[in-house]
Amino acid sequence: MANFDIKHIKNVVLVGHTGSGKTTLVESMLFEAGLINRRGTILDKNTVSDYTEIEHEKGKTFFSKLVNTKWKGYKINLLDTPGYDDFAGEIIGAMRVADCGLMLLNSAMGVEVGTDIIWDYTNDYKLPMLLAVNHLDNEKSDYDRTVN
Repeated sequence: MANFDIKHIKNVVLVGHTGSGKTTLVESMLFEAGLINRRGTILDKNTVSDYTEIEHEKGKTFFSKLVNTKWKGYKINLLDTPGYDDFAGEIIGAMRVADCGLMLLNSAMGVEVGTDIIWDYTNDYKLPMLLAVNHLDNEKSDYDRTVN
């Protein structure tokens, strides 16, 4: 990867409750940037950022992972975090080094307890956060309820 000055390096933390789609989004971002030639899936246990045995066994992220890509002259470090608030240390550690964040909301489940807890961390660290409503293709999806 090319050398970048500090102004052209961005650390983006992906946060959200378990099942909101963080790891899948990372896969899509890496694919669209041309760094991987296929999108891995949680079910197939072949995603770039969930590679530990326990993550494959449980189908969930347990440890924050750093993956990076280049996009329009910037190096973007993506921090994929666990969704369970039991792993708050992993989430907080990633948020502390991030320039901004992307919080995914599962529109089939709405805002969950873990989402509220993570949002409190966002306020604590005054971290700019973009909200993205995900899983809109789910039959139980309710965009308006999720946004409200």
